[in-house]
Amino acid sequence: MKKLFTVLFLTSLTTLSYSKSKDSLSFKRFTVTTNLVDYVPTMLNTSCINIATEVYVKNKKSIGLSIGYIKSNGPSSGYLQLSALSTTGMKVQVEGKHYFNRRKIFTPALFVFWPHIFQFKSQDLQNTGYYVAANVSYQNTQTKRQETIVDYIDDVPYPNYTHYKANVYKVDRNVYALNIKIGYNCIKKRGFTIDHAVGLGAQYISSSSKNRMGNDTDWPNSERDIYGKKMFDNGSGIYPSFVYQLKLGWAF
Repeated sequence: MKKLFTVLFLTSLTTLSYSKSKDSLSFKRFTVTTNLVDYVPTMLNTSCINIATEVYVKNKKSIGLSIGYIKSNGPSSGYLQLSALSTTGMKVQVEGKHYFNRRKIFTPALFVFWPHIFQFKSQDLQNTGYYVAANVSYQNTQTKRQETIVDYIDDVPYPNYTHYKANVYKVDRNVYALNIKIGYNCIKKRGFTIDHAVGLGAQYISSSSKNRMGNDTDWPNSERDIYGKKMFDNGSGIYPSFVYQLKLGWAF
């Protein structure tokens, strides 16, 4: 019996020691990153210059804020793009994270999400490893588009009784999104950070146009928004949302 109590005591001591070592892990209080995926040109030929901050609170939880400026890379047109002269705007995101205290990389995920391969040898910190996050975002853009319309001239003899002219109008587009993400945050020894995540959610999109004539001769008259359910120039609706991020930055 005495031996049994000794074994139980040593086991409890070991467990308490392990738990204490996990709870007493240090952390990086402040992290600054940028999402590389947002720089990839979109269907409107835009890129989002962005910066994000994350502040570790406590109990394996953190809060973050991201601000982005959407800039035009020039006119857009083609099979994978909507026709537009230029698009500018802004994007704001607020995020809350909960870390699972799981830092061993799930190797089968490397076959699907290859950037995961750069996240080996992360520091054992309270805010590293796998996490779940709730993300709320708002995006507003102003797009300049052009339509070719027929301008009738009654006092000019046939066949010059009509001519065409270009009309430039604007489309104001708002996107509200809520997403749930699963990710892995890696902080190297010198503070270099690689944050990789994927997520799903829902988004509400609304758009309206100003100074659009509506009798344009271009085809198609107005392209559809994502998923082919809504016209880009007007209308609103709720649609699925997909998030893919690869953030690089520094933790302090």
